[in-house]
Amino acid sequence: FLLDFYFTRGFASRLYEEHEKMENVILAAENIAETLSRFDLTKAHENLDTSTLPPPLHNAFSSILSNLHVYRPYIPDAVFDELRHAGELLKEVPAPGLETKKAALVFTDIQGSTATWEACPEGMREGLKVHNNVMRECLSEHNGYEVKTIGDAFMVAFESITNA
Repeated sequence: FLLDFYFTRGFASRLYEEHEKMENVILAAENIAETLSRFDLTKAHENLDTSTLPPPLHNAFSSILSNLHVYRPYIPDAVFDELRHAGELLKEVPAPGLETKKAALVFTDIQGSTATWEACPEGMREGLKVHNNVMRECLSEHNGYEVKTIGDAFMVAFESITNA
């Protein structure tokens, strides 16, 4: 009995240590992802250097940061400014309870938006708010799910082609 007790106690102690490590990894990953979502590349890089992420996750975040640094010069400042302050633009329609294993995917994009951002950032900011509100209303009305949004592009899913 005493041996079982020590074995169980040791196992529980080890399990608790692993749980604490995993919580630290999750917190570090959330912190880096949050800074990336604000396009604060410097802070994200600092967080990555001091994090306790496992190598595969560290490599994935490093790759994302590297790509953002490469492409950053080609993205208008107005786009980054909008994304940094886009709280109301990032509201998501909740996922539907997909009854079937099939889904219809739809991708949207506003043509010429980069040029419009450069020419008229205030007008584009307002237009994007209207666009996102209309998209989300349509998703809600047609049982759609917002998979992800990048800038003015949506990736959405529906339970059927008819709803899409």
